Amino acid sequence: MKEKINELISKKYEGAYWDYKQQYHENRADLLHDIICLANNTENRDAYLIFGITDDGRIVGVENDPNRKNQENFISFLREKDFEGGYRPVVEYNSLELGNDCIDVLIIKQSNRTPYFLTKDYSDGKKKVRAYHIYSRIMDTNTPKDKSADEKVVENLWKRRFGLLPLPIDRLKHSLSEKKKWTINDSISYYNPSPEFTIEQIYDYEDRFDNTNREFYSYYQTNSSTSYGTLQCKYYMTVLFECQSVVLDSGRYVAPVPSWGFIPSAKNQKEKLSYKYYVKGSLKYQLNIFLFDENSEDARYSRNNFMELVLLYNSEEERKLFESHIEKKITDIVRELNEIEKHNLVFEGVNERVRAFENKRIHTGILLNKELLKFRREYSYHL
Repeated sequence: MKEKINELISKKYEGAYWDYKQQYHENRADLLHDIICLANNTENRDAYLIFGITDDGRIVGVENDPNRKNQENFISFLREKDFEGGYRPVVEYNSLELGNDCIDVLIIKQSNRTPYFLTKDYSDGKKKVRAYHIYSRIMDTNTPKDKSADEKVVENLWKRRFGLLPLPIDRLKHSLSEKKKWTINDSISYYNPSPEFTIEQIYDYEDRFDNTNREFYSYYQTNSSTSYGTLQCKYYMTVLFECQSVVLDSGRYVAPVPSWGFIPSAKNQKEKLSYKYYVKGSLKYQLNIFLFDENSEDARYSRNNFMELVLLYNSEEERKLFESHIEKKITDIVRELNEIEKHNLVFEGVNERVRAFENKRIHTGILLNKELLKFRREYSYHL
């Protein structure tokens, strides 16, 4: 929580799902309006009302705020309001110490009960939250109290309630980030809040750990025993996403097979680099994290070896920029690669042709990972 809030404060601006407040609301209609807007946020995610922060992200604290509230105050406040269907935003109060200051955070939990709106006006002084007005938040701006959100926003909020949004593929991506909510088995795992989402691992058990079609990263493990399977992410019986999986180091580590990347040379067609990569946020990488058994020391060791050879990009844009960067200096890269590949990293009993080929690819992955770190430092790319 502290890391997440620090990240939002460091942005120095408000957004679609977070709002700074220098102090607690003096007017209760203003507070209710802010909570409803954040509950109906268009990002469909947990929202944050952060108290003790100025509009430009400076920390001022709430230690001496006379209007300061706690969890019980917020729950009672919402319980007394006339929400449609009795559905009220679910909130969670947290108090954090940042340096010498204390800030409060009200988390408005993501929900598919949107849109939240009142069936009876609520007023405090001259300010009024109107009945049957649907408020939302676009970027850093709330819907005015005397208006309703745009028709498209309202339509999407209702679609969320009826299960038409988010789309199943987006719900799958979200579910993978909640690994603790899955019941994980070797063959079929399912998402407890929505068991219609499953992940099936299909192996060729007759050929398990006896497959000779190994890739270079197999030879960088404790042993090169490798097999392959198929990962199927399903919504009911529909396959939403499918990819090949690799079982490395005699079953100690399982991962989606990473994608191939190719960097050609405009001057010399023989100077072409082949390597493997993931992109953060992609389903392949989400599955990589999901399948990793962080409690297993053997799995951690195998994964570290694996990721030493596989590039992990922050985005597709970064991948394209980096490949273009390497292409311009590929002659120097190939020259360096020709030198370091004299150091043999394949110690399996394979023939010399296979050893030389796989050894070069191992060194290519290690070298490109080092170049990616230098590229980020040099150009400050965090894409």
